[in-house]
Amino acid sequence: MQLVNSELLISAFREYSVARIAFLEKLGCLVSNRDPLAEFSEQLVASMTGSSLAPSRVQPGYDIIGAEGEKIQVKYLANPGEKWINEHRIEFNVNIDFYALVFFENLQLTAILMFSRAGIEGVCRALNKRHPDQHISLQLTQRNFRQILDSAELFQMHGVRVLYPLRAIVS
Repeated sequence: MQLVNSELLISAFREYSVARIAFLEKLGCLVSNRDPLAEFSEQLVASMTGSSLAPSRVQPGYDIIGAEGEKIQVKYLANPGEKWINEHRIEFNVNIDFYALVFFENLQLTAILMFSRAGIEGVCRALNKRHPDQHISLQLTQRNFRQILDSAELFQMHGVRVLYPLRAIVS
């Protein structure tokens, strides 16, 4: 890999810094030093579910509190387009009722899936998973992601909510 000239790197970082500050300002969290995609994902899921952000922005365990007190963990998964280089392990602890995963491909929002603790084992069965701890976890691959979106109605029976894209939601 060829190194980029340090002056070009510094210039590019200045441009990024200005754009990042503008984005965080629009999110209303200008003082945040957290990853902007994490901030965006949490706020978007909270907005789409009618939930509230947890009082502490850096507490472990969950990020959002639902209208009925349910605790929701929010994570994001970013990948290049066609072939993913990152996959994700969804894991429920005793404090989490729901797990929302926001997907970005080529830095574009492509989907938001929300899994329920009560339904995660059914999701694993429907995907024919073989990994351990299926009652509290799912090792999600690109293939699984596509299966869930392609068969949204089946996975909704196991507590999966497709929050985005809206066209995938079955009435």
